[in-house]
Amino acid sequence: MKIQIVMHLVGQLLLLLATIMLVPFGYGLLWEEPYYSFIAVSALTALTGGALYYWGRPGTNYSLRDGFLIVSATWLLSSLASALPFYFSGILPSFIDALFESVSGITATGASVIADLDNVPKSFVLWRGLTHWLGGMGIIVLVLAFLKNLGADAAHLFNAEASVPRPGVVLPRIQSMAVKLWRIYLLFTAVCCILLYGAGMSWFDAINMTFSTIATGGFTPNAAGTFAYADNYWIRYILVVFMILAGGNFTVYYSVFQRGIKEIWYDFEYRMYLLILGIGIMLITFALSVQGSESFLQSFNDATFMLISMQTGSGFAVADYDVWPMMAQMVLFLSTFFGGCSGSTTGGIKIIRIIILVKSSIIYLRKAIHPDMVQAVRINGKPMPVKWIQLAQHFFFLYMMIFAISSIIIAGTGLNVGESLQCVAGILGNVGLAFGTLGPTDSFAILHPVAKLTCVVDMLLGRLELFTLLVLLHPDFWQGYFVKQRKRSYRVVMR
Repeated sequence: MKIQIVMHLVGQLLLLLATIMLVPFGYGLLWEEPYYSFIAVSALTALTGGALYYWGRPGTNYSLRDGFLIVSATWLLSSLASALPFYFSGILPSFIDALFESVSGITATGASVIADLDNVPKSFVLWRGLTHWLGGMGIIVLVLAFLKNLGADAAHLFNAEASVPRPGVVLPRIQSMAVKLWRIYLLFTAVCCILLYGAGMSWFDAINMTFSTIATGGFTPNAAGTFAYADNYWIRYILVVFMILAGGNFTVYYSVFQRGIKEIWYDFEYRMYLLILGIGIMLITFALSVQGSESFLQSFNDATFMLISMQTGSGFAVADYDVWPMMAQMVLFLSTFFGGCSGSTTGGIKIIRIIILVKSSIIYLRKAIHPDMVQAVRINGKPMPVKWIQLAQHFFFLYMMIFAISSIIIAGTGLNVGESLQCVAGILGNVGLAFGTLGPTDSFAILHPVAKLTCVVDMLLGRLELFTLLVLLHPDFWQGYFVKQRKRSYRVVMR
């Protein structure tokens, strides 16, 4: 059966996840009371992974359909396994809450249902940070980097997880590229952690804040969050720099290491990413300055941190933006839709898709005036295939449709219209921050269980670029997966 090659690879990943679960257990064993729920869940995950690995069979040829299924199964099973330590230990006695917390971690969303984090054991704080860090670059990229003999068609796994069209990027050796991306990811992690420690954080806080920053997540190691560092401008701007870096395209950074810093400026998407951030910062600074409650410098500092945090989906806060002018709040709200560059750790629509939609719309208006005009959408000087333009349009439609449906469902649980819209925008964009009762000083624990389950689905959809999960709902997707493949027999006819 074709499903067996999927089982084999997913089993390998679960074995890897079971090993990583021993890290928070080891921390608890050394520094505090050990929580044996990690051992129990690690054993259960290893048993499940081992069974899938044993009953599956290795494969070297993966189709795009296989990629969708492997990626979806990997994220769903990893989310379930990551929730069990919270549930078995009693830290989150509701399984829905435990699932919400784990999915929020592994999708790098950062929305939390834990109201008082200071009373949570440090081993679980570390586990939250680890789920961020693993999910940030992408579990499938991790698989491609460390598992051997996946074959040339393993590129389908990479494309299934990050289905963002990007011209001019050729990945002839996908496994080699995955290793290089992880090296850059590790380099950013190490540098950020050392700088945060040097700026005054403890090692534990620096490690966990780094996990969240590089993954553009939002989980913090204490209840005060980044409010605790609001007066430390060294920490503020270290976080700002690495949030911007994490929101950029990691393949561009690979080009920078090869050909120099000019590669960032040559990339049109990256330039637009920085321009949109700059415009947003200026608008919020203007709104805060008009209000007059803060100095211009303080307004600029707060606007810079909050806009970058919201647009990159990092989900940190150093100011209560619920008391900001409506114009500033509207800019923050809209920024949750933009996201960062393709190939980044951010969520949202992504800058490349916005560029494609804007350019194709302008061309459409020109063709309305000049019907015989022939003009292509170009990015970095290269024409975009029509199918990529259509893909961006389909994505935008599905994104807004899911946004509308989810908002209706959450509003039906009792949340008002404004907060429902803001909640879904933050969750679907993997930001983790909202407004009002779900603002920077509150948690998502107040949500109805139905709303929490809706958020769980939206977080996964947002992280996996919608298509990866949605295609599984089509009946045609499953044709041939559970049919035993027969070996062809040949009859020799003697004459």
